[in-house]
Amino acid sequence: MTAIPGLQEWVRLAVPAQGRVLWITPDSGGTVRCGPARAAPEALPVADRSVDGVVLDRVLPRTARTDRVFAEVRRVLRPAGSLVVVVPAPGRSWRELRRGARRGELLDGWACRAAVEHPGWLLAAADFALLGDTRAVFPVPEPRPAELVAETAWPHADVRVPRPGGPLPVGFRRLVARR
Repeated sequence: MTAIPGLQEWVRLAVPAQGRVLWITPDSGGTVRCGPARAAPEALPVADRSVDGVVLDRVLPRTARTDRVFAEVRRVLRPAGSLVVVVPAPGRSWRELRRGARRGELLDGWACRAAVEHPGWLLAAADFALLGDTRAVFPVPEPRPAELVAETAWPHADVRVPRPGGPLPVGFRRLVARR
């Protein structure tokens, strides 16, 4: 699996500089990586109100029950804790794609399509105050569908990868919220 160059550094810019931060990333079989541990997204192995920040790094689109994930995030966050949510933004990079995958192909197939199309609304519905919503496009050299799916940039490997003659631009959104 090839990491998307620059994505992790871009996410880290929004992470609180002080305090304990819990970084949650997708794993296989509907589980998540919670630091070094593997867990169900609705049962994090962390004590109540024990972290200052939570990063949901590309977890929400693969999660069918986002309400349970947000309830668990509220449980582990201290009052006034920060939440950073990263989701793919296929609509943002569509112009850069120019040809190849259709927009519908890049939106269909997620367990929670609203996490891709309306992540700010999901945060507000989960009782988080949205502080920022930033988009960025990252060039992926020699993209392969399986790698884009593994990086949670695309929903499934059936999406045809366009051949623009160079790196493929892949978009992401970074939302910052407070409890």
